Amino acid sequence: MMFVITVPFSVCAQRKKKDAADVYASGIKLREAEFYFTEGEKFFILEDYAKALLLYQRALEITPENATIHYKIAEVLSRSNKQEDLLKASFSIENALKLEKKNKYFYLLAANIYGSLTKFDKAAWAYETLIDEVPGTEEYLYELAAVYQYANKLDDAVKTYNRAENALGVSEVSSVQKMRILIEQGKVKEGIAEGEKLINAFPGEERYVMAFAEILSQKGHRSEAIKTLEKFTAQNQDSGNAQMLLAGMYRDNNQEEKARPLLLALFEDNSVEVSGKIIILASYNAE
Repeated sequence: MMFVITVPFSVCAQRKKKDAADVYASGIKLREAEFYFTEGEKFFILEDYAKALLLYQRALEITPENATIHYKIAEVLSRSNKQEDLLKASFSIENALKLEKKNKYFYLLAANIYGSLTKFDKAAWAYETLIDEVPGTEEYLYELAAVYQYANKLDDAVKTYNRAENALGVSEVSSVQKMRILIEQGKVKEGIAEGEKLINAFPGEERYVMAFAEILSQKGHRSEAIKTLEKFTAQNQDSGNAQMLLAGMYRDNNQEEKARPLLLALFEDNSVEVSGKIIILASYNAE
């Protein structure tokens, strides 16, 4: 025998009315939250951040699970120089990331906030997670490496620049920074190898050779810098600025017999920057 439980029509009607009322009320709240958020955006564009923050917070009270509103609150607070506001910003962006793990801009703001708070470990986490979670963000390996440098984690910085190089190819940023770090660590051969790799990847690129030579000179390896410039200028006769740098290094190295004839020839070269000529003239006049 089958038993059928019947529900009075009046009860069903009451439930339908209640459900409809709930949906209607929910719709009103969402429209109210949207209004506050839109108004907040207007004041944000007008750079009235106090009013924008107040309106974002009103919107958040209605829709606390909205990741974008948490992000916007963090964005406003991150513009402050006060430690208290930056800490609040970090809490807000963390809430945003809990709700949405695939938004590139959330991670970038988080890294910026943590950097301002000198929480470099958390800034590194933000970049690492961004690269893991969001496809096509390998370019931020450079920022990650820079964070490791700020944190004085130089080995991690070099590893990260290597990752960037593997993903994006040899570049001035990765090679020059690795060169600086390795020479600073006393790994001169490895540093020189990095500089040579950059030069070989972009043969004839004068500014890379000059950057390499200047770093070597600054780190106390002027003889290596001079050799690099001599080799490059011998193969590239029209490299006036590199020759000017070489002449300056000859002078710094008390090799005036090599510097003077090179400088006399360079003053007739229109490709050499005027500012470089003025500096050399001033140095001679000062003697």
